[in-house]
Amino acid sequence: MTKSRKQKQKKKDFLKKKLKVGKTAPKPSNVTDTSYVARTITIRNQHLDHHSDDLIKRLPLLRHHNETVRKETLQHFIKCVPKIIRSKIMTPLLKQSIPLICDNIKSVRDSLLELIEEIGLHDEQVLQLHCNVFVLYISMSMTHIVPRIQCDSTRFLLALLQFSSHEIVKHAWTKLLNGNLTVLGWNDKIGANQTSGSLQTRKRDSKNIKTHLDCLYKLIEYGCTDPTLSEEGPKQSNKYLIPETPQPYAQLKLFVRSLKSQDPSVAGQDPALANQDLATRRALFAEQYLPNIQRQLPPLISDGGDCGKSAHSIELIIGAEFGSESKTG
Repeated sequence: MTKSRKQKQKKKDFLKKKLKVGKTAPKPSNVTDTSYVARTITIRNQHLDHHSDDLIKRLPLLRHHNETVRKETLQHFIKCVPKIIRSKIMTPLLKQSIPLICDNIKSVRDSLLELIEEIGLHDEQVLQLHCNVFVLYISMSMTHIVPRIQCDSTRFLLALLQFSSHEIVKHAWTKLLNGNLTVLGWNDKIGANQTSGSLQTRKRDSKNIKTHLDCLYKLIEYGCTDPTLSEEGPKQSNKYLIPETPQPYAQLKLFVRSLKSQDPSVAGQDPALANQDLATRRALFAEQYLPNIQRQLPPLISDGGDCGKSAHSIELIIGAEFGSESKTG
């Protein structure tokens, strides 16, 4: 090959080729093909639960410093309750949301109350399993330093009594009854001037007082009345059936470690013993609570209104259950 021929071949690499209309430039010999075909594997009846993972990531938002984030997170869980009511996320959800009973923002507490009612409508046993935690935070809210949180405590107790009254009465009837009377200002430990103080705030807080009175009525109804009296004769077959409620013997505290009192004089004054049976609760109520409640009801009834109706309902149930004792008191 002559020298001039080699030079012509080298110049071909640096010359810009003229293209004809409608034709593309030829690809070089060392071009790399970057095109590929994606291949997927399809498994029949495959289900990946990404929804629960997303909800688990939202749980820490219930402790967010911004009240709007806490409220929106609760609203999101309310919409998801029908889908997750049977899933394992319900336990961590309630553990994270129950402390919001003592939240400083009213809208957050309202959203939490909606969540509790929504869960109770779909499955009451989910709330019954967490009664101990509910009682703890409701008792804290009843003695809270913030008046708004204290006023909303009976709203949560009413919702809980609606779905798990049996467990509440068995676990902490005396404790919650004392807290309800404290919220009403009817506790004997406050002093003799409690009636005059309650008269000044009665008209201003009539809505809250009505809620407190309705809660007191429910506590008396579930704790001091026998639901089996309305049935046709006693049913002995229930003793041989599987219990309808979870942890039916939790009030006995068979698997709970507790400190024993060294003072024998205090052994018979354990408040938990008053929750055991109906007869003990009735005797305790007639001895310790009945005179004080009867002393507070007449001013409310004479004022009339919604509070007067609720107070009259309490007077009727007391007269029906403690007729002779209420007259002597």
